[in-house]
Amino acid sequence: MKKNRYIWQIATLLSGSIISQAILFVFMPLITRLYSPSEFGLYSLFFSITMAVGLISSLKYEQAIVLPKRDLDARALLFISLLILSVVVLISLIVIWIFYDWFYKIFDGKSYLIWLIPLSILILGLQQIFENYSNRVELYKNMSVSKVISSISTVTTQLSSRYIFGMNGLVLGKIFSDFLGIMYLLYTHMKKSTLHFEDISKRRLKFNLKKHDHFPKFQTGTTLINYLSQNLPIFLFPVLFSSEAVGYYALAFRMLMTPTTLMTNAVRNVYYQKASKMYAKKEKILGLFYKTTVGLIKIYAFPFLVVVLFGEEIFSFLFGAEWAKAGEIAQIMVIASLFAFINPPTTMTFNILNLQKMQLYIQIIQFILRVLAIYIGYYIFDSYIVAVVLYVLVAISINLYSFLLIRKKL
Repeated sequence: MKKNRYIWQIATLLSGSIISQAILFVFMPLITRLYSPSEFGLYSLFFSITMAVGLISSLKYEQAIVLPKRDLDARALLFISLLILSVVVLISLIVIWIFYDWFYKIFDGKSYLIWLIPLSILILGLQQIFENYSNRVELYKNMSVSKVISSISTVTTQLSSRYIFGMNGLVLGKIFSDFLGIMYLLYTHMKKSTLHFEDISKRRLKFNLKKHDHFPKFQTGTTLINYLSQNLPIFLFPVLFSSEAVGYYALAFRMLMTPTTLMTNAVRNVYYQKASKMYAKKEKILGLFYKTTVGLIKIYAFPFLVVVLFGEEIFSFLFGAEWAKAGEIAQIMVIASLFAFINPPTTMTFNILNLQKMQLYIQIIQFILRVLAIYIGYYIFDSYIVAVVLYVLVAISINLYSFLLIRKKL
Protein backbone atom coordinates (compact mmCIF):
# COMPACT_ATOMS: atom_id res chain seq x y z
CA MET A 1 0.00 0.00 0.00
CA LYS A 2 2.87 2.38 0.74
CA LYS A 3 3.85 2.28 -2.94
CA ASN A 4 0.41 3.54 -3.92
CA ARG A 5 -0.14 6.95 -2.28
CA TYR A 6 -3.83 7.05 -3.20
CA ILE A 7 -4.61 3.72 -1.49
CA TRP A 8 -2.37 4.67 1.46
CA GLN A 9 -4.32 7.90 2.00
CA ILE A 10 -7.63 5.99 1.97
CA ALA A 11 -6.21 3.41 4.40
CA THR A 12 -4.94 6.16 6.75
CA LEU A 13 -8.33 7.86 6.87
CA LEU A 14 -10.17 4.54 7.09
CA SER A 15 -8.08 3.32 10.03
CA GLY A 16 -9.34 6.12 12.26
CA SER A 17 -12.95 5.41 11.27
CA ILE A 18 -12.57 1.67 11.96
CA ILE A 19 -10.97 2.21 15.38
CA SER A 20 -13.54 4.82 16.40
CA GLN A 21 -16.50 2.64 15.37
CA ALA A 22 -14.95 -0.45 16.97
CA ILE A 23 -14.75 1.43 20.29
CA LEU A 24 -18.44 2.40 20.04
CA PHE A 25 -19.52 -1.15 19.15
CA VAL A 26 -17.51 -2.77 21.97
CA PHE A 27 -19.15 -0.57 24.61
CA MET A 28 -22.65 -0.49 23.06
CA PRO A 29 -23.97 -3.52 25.06
CA LEU A 30 -22.96 -1.75 28.29
CA ILE A 31 -24.51 1.57 27.25
CA THR A 32 -27.81 -0.11 26.26
CA ARG A 33 -28.01 -1.63 29.76
CA LEU A 34 -27.54 1.75 31.44
CA TYR A 35 -30.05 3.69 29.32
CA SER A 36 -33.70 2.92 28.60
CA PRO A 37 -35.31 2.60 25.12
CA SER A 38 -37.17 5.88 25.71
CA GLU A 39 -33.87 7.67 26.42
CA PHE A 40 -32.42 6.26 23.23
CA GLY A 41 -35.59 7.41 21.46
CA LEU A 42 -35.06 11.02 22.59
CA TYR A 43 -31.39 10.74 21.58
CA SER A 44 -32.37 9.59 18.06
CA LEU A 45 -35.02 12.30 17.73
CA PHE A 46 -32.61 15.01 18.88
CA PHE A 47 -29.89 14.10 16.37
CA SER A 48 -32.41 13.50 13.57
CA ILE A 49 -33.45 17.15 13.90
CA THR A 50 -29.94 18.57 14.30
CA MET A 51 -28.57 16.42 11.45
CA ALA A 52 -31.27 17.63 9.05
CA VAL A 53 -30.24 21.25 9.72
CA GLY A 54 -26.55 20.66 10.39
CA LEU A 55 -25.92 18.89 7.08
CA ILE A 56 -26.92 22.05 5.18
CA SER A 57 -25.78 24.62 7.79
CA SER A 58 -23.10 26.07 5.45
CA LEU A 59 -25.33 25.82 2.36
CA LYS A 60 -22.81 23.18 1.20
CA TYR A 61 -20.09 25.77 0.47
CA GLU A 62 -17.81 23.58 2.61
CA GLN A 63 -17.81 20.97 -0.19
CA ALA A 64 -16.35 23.56 -2.56
CA ILE A 65 -13.26 24.06 -0.34
CA VAL A 66 -11.47 21.14 -2.02
CA LEU A 67 -12.01 22.41 -5.59
CA PRO A 68 -9.99 25.66 -6.18
CA LYS A 69 -6.45 25.64 -7.57
CA ARG A 70 -5.34 28.43 -5.23
CA ASP A 71 -5.19 28.04 -1.45
CA LEU A 72 -6.36 31.65 -1.16
CA ASP A 73 -9.70 30.72 -2.73
CA ALA A 74 -9.99 27.67 -0.47
CA ARG A 75 -9.50 29.86 2.61
CA ALA A 76 -12.09 32.30 1.25
CA LEU A 77 -14.58 29.43 0.98
CA LEU A 78 -13.67 28.35 4.52
CA PHE A 79 -14.46 31.87 5.76
CA ILE A 80 -17.74 31.95 3.78
CA SER A 81 -18.78 28.57 5.24
CA LEU A 82 -18.08 29.73 8.80
CA LEU A 83 -20.01 32.96 8.25
CA ILE A 84 -23.08 31.17 6.85
CA LEU A 85 -22.95 28.62 9.69
CA SER A 86 -23.05 31.47 12.24
CA VAL A 87 -26.16 32.92 10.60
CA VAL A 88 -27.90 29.50 10.50
CA VAL A 89 -27.17 28.91 14.20
CA LEU A 90 -28.62 32.35 15.03
CA ILE A 91 -31.76 31.57 12.98
CA SER A 92 -32.13 28.23 14.79
CA LEU A 93 -32.13 30.09 18.13
CA ILE A 94 -34.92 32.36 16.89
CA VAL A 95 -36.95 29.37 15.58
CA ILE A 96 -36.62 27.60 18.94
CA TRP A 97 -37.74 30.72 20.79
CA ILE A 98 -40.83 31.04 18.54
CA PHE A 99 -41.79 27.34 18.57
CA TYR A 100 -40.57 26.52 22.07
CA ASP A 101 -43.87 24.89 23.13
CA TRP A 102 -43.79 22.48 20.19
CA PHE A 103 -40.19 21.45 20.94
CA TYR A 104 -41.07 21.11 24.64
CA LYS A 105 -43.84 18.68 23.73
CA ILE A 106 -41.86 16.44 21.35
CA PHE A 107 -38.94 16.24 23.83
CA ASP A 108 -41.25 15.18 26.69
CA GLY A 109 -40.57 18.31 28.73
CA LYS A 110 -36.76 17.94 28.61
CA SER A 111 -36.08 21.66 28.16
CA TYR A 112 -32.29 21.28 28.33
CA LEU A 113 -32.40 19.29 25.09
CA ILE A 114 -34.19 22.14 23.30
CA TRP A 115 -31.43 24.66 23.98
CA LEU A 116 -28.75 22.15 23.00
CA ILE A 117 -30.11 22.06 19.42
CA PRO A 118 -28.27 25.23 18.22
CA LEU A 119 -25.05 24.04 19.89
CA SER A 120 -25.32 20.66 18.17
CA ILE A 121 -25.96 22.34 14.79
CA LEU A 122 -22.90 24.56 15.33
CA ILE A 123 -20.64 21.61 16.20
CA LEU A 124 -21.90 19.49 13.29
CA GLY A 125 -21.39 22.42 10.91
CA LEU A 126 -17.84 23.02 12.18
CA GLN A 127 -17.14 19.30 11.87
CA GLN A 128 -18.09 19.29 8.18
CA ILE A 129 -16.21 22.51 7.40
CA PHE A 130 -12.93 21.49 9.03
CA GLU A 131 -13.07 17.94 7.71
CA ASN A 132 -13.29 19.34 4.18
CA TYR A 133 -10.52 21.86 4.83
CA SER A 134 -8.35 19.15 6.42
CA ASN A 135 -9.03 17.01 3.36
CA ARG A 136 -7.90 19.93 1.17
CA VAL A 137 -4.51 20.10 2.90
CA GLU A 138 -4.27 16.27 3.17
CA LEU A 139 -4.25 15.98 6.98
CA TYR A 140 -5.53 12.41 6.80
CA LYS A 141 -3.66 11.15 9.85
CA ASN A 142 -4.99 14.04 11.96
CA MET A 143 -8.53 13.45 10.69
CA SER A 144 -8.24 9.82 11.83
CA VAL A 145 -6.93 10.83 15.28
CA SER A 146 -9.82 13.31 15.59
CA LYS A 147 -12.36 10.50 15.01
CA VAL A 148 -10.71 8.27 17.63
CA ILE A 149 -10.63 11.12 20.20
CA SER A 150 -14.32 11.76 19.56
CA SER A 151 -15.20 8.07 19.92
CA ILE A 152 -13.27 7.52 23.16
CA SER A 153 -14.76 10.64 24.75
CA THR A 154 -18.30 9.64 23.63
CA VAL A 155 -18.09 6.29 25.41
CA THR A 156 -16.38 7.79 28.47
CA THR A 157 -18.86 10.63 29.00
CA GLN A 158 -21.98 8.57 28.24
CA LEU A 159 -20.96 5.82 30.67
CA SER A 160 -19.60 8.05 33.44
CA SER A 161 -22.54 10.49 33.36
CA ARG A 162 -25.00 7.65 34.14
CA TYR A 163 -22.80 5.34 36.22
CA ILE A 164 -21.20 8.04 38.41
CA PHE A 165 -23.64 10.97 38.32
CA GLY A 166 -26.89 9.10 37.55
CA MET A 167 -27.85 11.49 34.73
CA ASN A 168 -28.78 11.06 31.06
CA GLY A 169 -25.55 11.83 29.22
CA LEU A 170 -26.35 10.38 25.80
CA VAL A 171 -26.84 13.70 24.02
CA LEU A 172 -24.37 15.71 26.08
CA GLY A 173 -21.73 13.01 25.71
CA LYS A 174 -22.02 13.00 21.91
CA ILE A 175 -21.95 16.82 21.65
CA PHE A 176 -18.96 17.09 24.00
CA SER A 177 -17.00 14.38 22.17
CA ASP A 178 -17.60 15.95 18.74
CA PHE A 179 -16.44 19.27 20.20
CA LEU A 180 -13.16 17.67 21.35
CA GLY A 181 -12.60 16.22 17.87
CA ILE A 182 -13.04 19.65 16.29
CA MET A 183 -10.71 21.27 18.85
CA TYR A 184 -8.01 18.77 17.91
CA LEU A 185 -8.36 19.60 14.20
CA LEU A 186 -8.30 23.35 14.98
CA TYR A 187 -5.15 22.90 17.07
CA THR A 188 -3.52 21.01 14.17
CA HIS A 189 -4.36 23.76 11.66
CA MET A 190 -3.09 26.48 14.00
CA LYS A 191 0.12 24.53 14.54
CA LYS A 192 0.64 24.18 10.78
CA SER A 193 -0.40 27.83 10.16
CA THR A 194 -3.09 26.90 7.65
CA LEU A 195 -5.73 29.16 9.25
CA HIS A 196 -5.19 32.79 8.30
CA PHE A 197 -7.68 35.15 6.66
CA GLU A 198 -5.83 38.48 6.61
CA ASP A 199 -5.09 38.25 2.87
CA ILE A 200 -8.74 37.60 1.92
CA SER A 201 -10.50 40.62 0.42
CA LYS A 202 -14.22 41.32 0.00
CA ARG A 203 -13.70 40.99 -3.73
CA ARG A 204 -12.24 37.51 -3.25
CA LEU A 205 -15.20 36.49 -1.09
CA LYS A 206 -17.73 37.79 -3.64
CA PHE A 207 -15.87 36.01 -6.44
CA ASN A 208 -16.04 32.63 -4.66
CA LEU A 209 -19.63 33.15 -3.53
CA LYS A 210 -20.62 33.63 -7.15
CA LYS A 211 -18.34 31.02 -8.70
CA HIS A 212 -19.58 28.23 -6.41
CA ASP A 213 -23.20 29.33 -6.05
CA HIS A 214 -24.38 26.03 -7.57
CA PHE A 215 -23.66 24.42 -4.19
CA PRO A 216 -26.30 26.39 -2.23
CA LYS A 217 -28.65 26.39 -5.23
CA PHE A 218 -28.62 22.65 -5.86
CA GLN A 219 -26.40 20.71 -3.42
CA THR A 220 -28.25 21.99 -0.35
CA GLY A 221 -31.58 20.66 -1.63
CA THR A 222 -29.94 17.44 -2.79
CA THR A 223 -28.40 16.78 0.63
CA LEU A 224 -31.61 17.48 2.53
CA ILE A 225 -33.79 15.39 0.21
CA ASN A 226 -31.26 12.55 0.27
CA TYR A 227 -31.22 12.59 4.09
CA LEU A 228 -35.02 12.50 4.30
CA SER A 229 -35.16 9.87 1.55
CA GLN A 230 -32.74 7.54 3.37
CA ASN A 231 -34.78 7.81 6.57
CA LEU A 232 -38.24 7.46 4.98
CA PRO A 233 -38.97 3.96 6.41
CA ILE A 234 -38.20 5.23 9.93
CA PHE A 235 -40.63 8.14 9.39
CA LEU A 236 -43.41 6.16 7.64
CA PHE A 237 -43.31 2.62 9.06
CA PRO A 238 -44.73 3.65 12.50
CA VAL A 239 -47.76 5.19 10.75
CA LEU A 240 -48.32 2.51 8.10
CA PHE A 241 -47.18 -0.69 9.82
CA SER A 242 -45.92 -0.92 13.41
CA SER A 243 -43.17 0.17 15.77
CA GLU A 244 -41.92 -3.43 15.59
CA ALA A 245 -41.37 -3.05 11.83
CA VAL A 246 -39.41 0.14 12.49
CA GLY A 247 -37.24 -1.70 15.02
CA TYR A 248 -36.40 -4.49 12.56
CA TYR A 249 -35.64 -2.03 9.77
CA ALA A 250 -33.59 0.32 11.99
CA LEU A 251 -31.35 -2.48 13.27
CA ALA A 252 -30.79 -3.92 9.78
CA PHE A 253 -30.07 -0.43 8.40
CA ARG A 254 -27.60 0.39 11.17
CA MET A 255 -25.70 -2.90 10.94
CA LEU A 256 -25.32 -2.58 7.16
CA MET A 257 -24.74 1.16 6.86
CA THR A 258 -22.21 1.63 9.70
CA PRO A 259 -19.40 -0.33 7.99
CA THR A 260 -20.54 0.99 4.61
CA THR A 261 -20.31 4.60 5.81
CA LEU A 262 -16.91 3.91 7.38
CA MET A 263 -15.40 2.96 4.06
CA THR A 264 -17.29 5.33 1.80
CA ASN A 265 -16.45 8.43 3.86
CA ALA A 266 -12.75 7.64 3.63
CA VAL A 267 -12.89 6.87 -0.09
CA ARG A 268 -15.15 9.88 -0.79
CA ASN A 269 -12.73 12.33 0.84
CA VAL A 270 -9.57 11.00 -0.83
CA TYR A 271 -11.17 10.47 -4.26
CA TYR A 272 -12.71 13.96 -4.17
CA GLN A 273 -9.38 15.58 -3.29
CA LYS A 274 -7.37 13.66 -5.91
CA ALA A 275 -9.95 13.80 -8.71
CA SER A 276 -10.54 17.54 -8.12
CA LYS A 277 -6.82 18.26 -8.47
CA MET A 278 -6.59 16.17 -11.64
CA TYR A 279 -9.65 17.88 -13.14
CA ALA A 280 -8.29 21.33 -12.26
CA LYS A 281 -5.12 20.42 -14.19
CA LYS A 282 -7.33 19.28 -17.11
CA GLU A 283 -6.27 15.64 -16.65
CA LYS A 284 -8.71 12.81 -17.39
CA ILE A 285 -10.25 11.21 -14.29
CA LEU A 286 -12.15 8.35 -15.96
CA GLY A 287 -9.36 5.89 -15.08
CA LEU A 288 -9.42 6.88 -11.40
CA PHE A 289 -13.24 6.69 -11.45
CA TYR A 290 -13.17 3.11 -12.78
CA LYS A 291 -10.29 2.02 -10.55
CA THR A 292 -11.96 3.26 -7.37
CA THR A 293 -15.41 1.85 -8.22
CA VAL A 294 -14.07 -1.60 -9.21
CA GLY A 295 -11.85 -1.66 -6.11
CA LEU A 296 -14.90 -1.06 -3.92
CA ILE A 297 -16.84 -3.85 -5.65
CA LYS A 298 -13.99 -6.29 -4.90
CA ILE A 299 -13.94 -5.27 -1.23
CA TYR A 300 -17.71 -5.68 -0.76
CA ALA A 301 -18.08 -8.98 -2.66
CA PHE A 302 -17.37 -11.29 0.29
CA PRO A 303 -19.46 -9.55 2.99
CA PHE A 304 -22.25 -9.19 0.42
CA LEU A 305 -22.38 -12.96 -0.10
CA VAL A 306 -22.18 -13.66 3.64
CA VAL A 307 -25.20 -11.44 4.42
CA VAL A 308 -27.22 -12.73 1.42
CA LEU A 309 -26.67 -16.37 2.45
CA PHE A 310 -26.61 -16.15 6.27
CA GLY A 311 -28.12 -12.77 7.24
CA GLU A 312 -31.05 -14.20 9.19
CA GLU A 313 -28.86 -16.65 11.11
CA ILE A 314 -26.25 -13.98 11.91
CA PHE A 315 -28.82 -11.55 13.33
CA SER A 316 -30.49 -14.33 15.36
CA PHE A 317 -27.15 -15.36 16.84
CA LEU A 318 -25.92 -11.82 17.64
CA PHE A 319 -29.14 -10.19 18.84
CA GLY A 320 -31.45 -13.08 19.75
CA ALA A 321 -34.06 -15.15 17.93
CA GLU A 322 -36.61 -12.31 18.09
CA TRP A 323 -34.41 -10.30 15.70
CA ALA A 324 -34.51 -12.89 12.89
CA LYS A 325 -36.82 -10.59 10.87
CA ALA A 326 -34.13 -7.89 10.97
CA GLY A 327 -31.75 -10.42 9.40
CA GLU A 328 -34.32 -11.15 6.68
CA ILE A 329 -34.60 -7.41 5.94
CA ALA A 330 -30.78 -7.16 5.90
CA GLN A 331 -30.66 -9.91 3.25
CA ILE A 332 -32.85 -7.68 1.04
CA MET A 333 -31.20 -4.38 1.91
CA VAL A 334 -27.64 -5.60 1.38
CA ILE A 335 -28.14 -5.17 -2.40
CA ALA A 336 -28.89 -1.46 -1.89
CA SER A 337 -26.01 -1.34 0.58
CA LEU A 338 -23.69 -2.67 -2.13
CA PHE A 339 -24.62 0.21 -4.44
CA ALA A 340 -24.26 2.71 -1.57
CA PHE A 341 -20.80 1.25 -0.91
CA ILE A 342 -19.54 1.66 -4.49
CA ASN A 343 -21.11 5.05 -5.33
CA PRO A 344 -18.72 7.61 -3.68
CA PRO A 345 -16.82 8.19 -6.97
CA THR A 346 -20.16 8.75 -8.73
CA THR A 347 -21.63 11.16 -6.15
CA MET A 348 -18.45 13.23 -5.79
CA THR A 349 -17.95 13.46 -9.57
CA PHE A 350 -21.30 15.29 -9.80
CA ASN A 351 -19.61 18.08 -7.78
CA ILE A 352 -16.40 18.01 -9.79
CA LEU A 353 -18.29 18.32 -13.10
CA ASN A 354 -20.68 20.98 -11.70
CA LEU A 355 -23.70 18.72 -12.22
CA GLN A 356 -25.38 19.59 -8.93
CA LYS A 357 -28.60 20.69 -10.65
CA MET A 358 -28.92 17.32 -12.37
CA GLN A 359 -28.11 15.56 -9.09
CA LEU A 360 -30.89 17.49 -7.34
CA TYR A 361 -33.42 16.39 -9.98
CA ILE A 362 -32.31 12.77 -9.57
CA GLN A 363 -32.71 12.99 -5.78
CA ILE A 364 -36.21 14.48 -6.11
CA ILE A 365 -37.25 11.65 -8.44
CA GLN A 366 -35.74 9.07 -6.07
CA PHE A 367 -37.58 10.59 -3.10
CA ILE A 368 -40.94 10.46 -4.91
CA LEU A 369 -40.35 6.87 -6.10
CA ARG A 370 -39.32 5.75 -2.60
CA VAL A 371 -42.48 7.22 -1.06
CA LEU A 372 -44.55 5.44 -3.74
CA ALA A 373 -42.68 2.18 -3.10
CA ILE A 374 -43.51 2.22 0.61
CA TYR A 375 -47.16 3.15 0.02
CA ILE A 376 -47.53 0.41 -2.64
CA GLY A 377 -46.12 -2.07 -0.13
CA TYR A 378 -48.75 -0.90 2.35
CA TYR A 379 -51.92 -0.37 0.25
CA ILE A 380 -51.54 -3.21 -2.26
CA PHE A 381 -49.55 -5.87 -0.38
CA ASP A 382 -50.01 -4.82 3.27
CA SER A 383 -46.44 -5.97 3.92
CA TYR A 384 -43.44 -4.04 5.18
CA ILE A 385 -41.18 -6.71 3.67
CA VAL A 386 -42.60 -5.95 0.20
CA ALA A 387 -42.24 -2.23 0.96
CA VAL A 388 -38.53 -2.78 1.74
CA VAL A 389 -38.08 -4.80 -1.49
CA LEU A 390 -39.65 -2.01 -3.61
CA TYR A 391 -37.68 0.64 -1.68
CA VAL A 392 -34.43 -1.24 -2.45
CA LEU A 393 -35.32 -1.63 -6.15
CA VAL A 394 -35.72 2.15 -6.42
CA ALA A 395 -32.31 2.69 -4.78
CA ILE A 396 -30.63 0.21 -7.15
CA SER A 397 -32.21 1.78 -10.24
CA ILE A 398 -31.25 5.35 -9.28
CA ASN A 399 -27.68 4.40 -8.34
CA LEU A 400 -27.19 2.46 -11.58
CA TYR A 401 -28.58 5.35 -13.64
CA SER A 402 -26.28 7.84 -11.85
CA PHE A 403 -23.22 5.65 -12.46
CA LEU A 404 -23.97 5.29 -16.20
CA LEU A 405 -24.66 9.02 -16.48
CA ILE A 406 -21.33 10.01 -14.86
CA ARG A 407 -19.44 7.44 -16.95
CA LYS A 408 -20.94 8.95 -20.09
CA LYS A 409 -20.04 12.51 -18.98
CA LEU A 410 -16.47 11.49 -18.21
